[in-house]
Amino acid sequence: MHTHDLENHDNLYADEVAAVIGETPADARAHAAWAFAVIAALVVGLGVALSVL
Repeated sequence: MHTHDLENHDNLYADEVAAVIGETPADARAHAAWAFAVIAALVVGLGVALSVL
């Protein structure tokens, strides 16, 4: 059985508000990039630590 999603996804994130009051979208993207980099480093570090065992 196939269902169709009738929701408009063109402006999926258009109504989002800043998580921190006064934070610009550029600041939010920079913070997200840092968070992604830190999580990626932790995953790589965990992989290295587990491969040593």
